[in-house]
Amino acid sequence: MAQPADAAPLSQGGHVPLLDGWRGLAILLVLQGHFAPIAGLELGRLGVDAFFCLSGMLMASILFVRGTPLPLFYRRRAARILPAFVLFVAMVYLVAWLAGHAHSAKEFFSTLLFLRTYWPDEPDIWNTGLPIGHLWSLNVEEHCYMLLSLLAVLGVARRLQAGVMLALCLATVLVFYHYGSMAHPPESFEIRTETAAVFVLAAAGYHLVRPQRLPTPLAWLMLGLLLYTAQTYRHGVPWWASAVVAPMALAVAVNHANQLPHLLLRLLNWAPLRQLGVWSYSLYLWQQPFFMFKSKLTAPLALAGALAAALLSFYLVEQPMRRWLNGRG
Repeated sequence: MAQPADAAPLSQGGHVPLLDGWRGLAILLVLQGHFAPIAGLELGRLGVDAFFCLSGMLMASILFVRGTPLPLFYRRRAARILPAFVLFVAMVYLVAWLAGHAHSAKEFFSTLLFLRTYWPDEPDIWNTGLPIGHLWSLNVEEHCYMLLSLLAVLGVARRLQAGVMLALCLATVLVFYHYGSMAHPPESFEIRTETAAVFVLAAAGYHLVRPQRLPTPLAWLMLGLLLYTAQTYRHGVPWWASAVVAPMALAVAVNHANQLPHLLLRLLNWAPLRQLGVWSYSLYLWQQPFFMFKSKLTAPLALAGALAAALLSFYLVEQPMRRWLNGRG
């Protein structure tokens, strides 16, 4: 079956519009999960995990396939992540302070340094009274960037690197099972890097060993697998559905996103969805305060406020600062 012209090979450099559609679908799931939830189905978490798998695939391509030097890798990551993130964190703590709800310096700096999932223990990231709970996912991503860059420094053969990543995937599954079987597991252990990193590592490891093309029947099988994977985000599913099935299915799907059935490719290449993907990082940051207070605003008004704040962040901070910082190299 013919593919759309912009379904470029995912391992090559340059911008791939199709992946903006994947980002758009992921942020749409996050927004749906927060502002129009379906009882018993955590599609917001599915959206986050889809982001994780995309990051894993892209990092494997950047670090191991293309061999991007680490100084350049970190400069581009910093330009992509830090300006909007620092603004968001500073605004959240400033508004809290002005409202008479000051927080300790260690809470502020642990949030700013991507450590808030671990330190301080009390209050945990979900119980600070601040709209920072969603930043757990950025903690996971930053920790994985450091881990993957360390593997890149070691310079071992690509298949050995893939084996290491897949072995680390197995370790995360075992840790997930261990935590789940404890009488008193760590608070919200599902969002800690040692468990949630499975999505990043699975997508990265598979990217290094994947076949270049899938037969058409397997492409349709992937679509069915994705639909099944969505069901693993229902409440009460077995632990292995979340820790094994979901990451492996999403890892395969994102690595073969340009070979999905034509109808799904058309969806991922739909201009409004791709535009959402372009805005997705600022949207992800700024939807949380509006989600936290949506009961006072109504869901449609809260969603509109989140979009407005995200667009201001994107066009006034994220995009110009990213261009400026990347242009300094």
